[in-house]
Amino acid sequence: MTASRLLGAVLIVLAAAAAFSAQSLEVPFAADPLGPRGFPTTVAALLAACGALLLPARGAPFPWPERRLAPWLLIAAMAGYALLLAPLGFLPATALLAALVALVFGAPPLPALATGGATSVVLWALFDRVLDLPLPKGMLG
Repeated sequence: MTASRLLGAVLIVLAAAAAFSAQSLEVPFAADPLGPRGFPTTVAALLAACGALLLPARGAPFPWPERRLAPWLLIAAMAGYALLLAPLGFLPATALLAALVALVFGAPPLPALATGGATSVVLWALFDRVLDLPLPKGMLG
């Protein structure tokens, strides 16, 4: 079994566990019609879909030896994001994360920064305005 297929299987198992766990969430008062189960269940479904996309057999892995560091850089970027989200706020931390991910995947610096900024604003609009989720304001608040 290749690493990507193994990862796909692990993602599907994690998605099932997250969906199962989300069903036990309850709020003693009616916060909204959907309740607290909707968001984690949706994330679990997306995680399962991503895992399912990894299951079919693929061609040869990326031939670039310099890209072997990429997964570790992405893990470090996500850890940094988790640490910086509260102090910096959602918009700058998300822009920084998206720009770093774009750089890891080989984007030139200026388009990576533009991608980071655009991603941050679109996600903020989705979470804050459409889903009405509270986001950390950090230094902007």
